[in-house]
Amino acid sequence: MRRSLTLSLMCLSVLVVPFSAWGAERRGGTEADYAAIDAIEVRWQAAYGARDFEALSDLYTEDGWVMARRRPAMRGREEIADFFASVAEDTKLAVTFEVEELEVIGRYAWNVAQFALTYQSMSGGEPIHDFGRALILYKKGDDGQWRIHRDMDTPTPDAADMTPPIPQ
Repeated sequence: MRRSLTLSLMCLSVLVVPFSAWGAERRGGTEADYAAIDAIEVRWQAAYGARDFEALSDLYTEDGWVMARRRPAMRGREEIADFFASVAEDTKLAVTFEVEELEVIGRYAWNVAQFALTYQSMSGGEPIHDFGRALILYKKGDDGQWRIHRDMDTPTPDAADMTPPIPQ
């Protein structure tokens, strides 16, 4: 159960700090595109912290996917909301996220980032640290709004030199 929770929480790590904090290489987009994508990250963090998983899932396209390692893909906003609610239950979480690149091409954008994740049961115990990389694909809808379209993570040893964050 503990390992399953560790692996399931990894997809949460991809969306916690706005891009502007990282100084990532940005290509192809406008400042308005970058600001809109940054705003998604801020709203994602606020919704997760408030345990408002419906608001969090609204940041995804209607046919969005979350692909957490060693789990079936979650497809659509309802499955995404249920997934985040289940993995965040009774868990304190902290994430450090370092975007390495953000590229915009037309109605699509993506980022690649390293992350360090720490989580701990709300009832105490030792914190667990995990490290990896994430790939997030964004899609600009017909309404002009950017949303997360695909969300995937993977463990990578080269991210293990990041400082693990401390849950609050």
